[in-house]
Amino acid sequence: MKSVECKSARRTWIRRVLVDIATGLVTNLVVAALAAVAHLLF
Repeated sequence: MKSVECKSARRTWIRRVLVDIATGLVTNLVVAALAAVAHLLF
């Protein structure tokens, strides 16, 4: 029973880490895109 709970917790942790990484990448891309647009406009 405990091993199943541990595996589930680990899976949740991995998913959380992947979501954090994806969010960081998307944020960086958006910031880079906005900076590029601002650089072109101004």
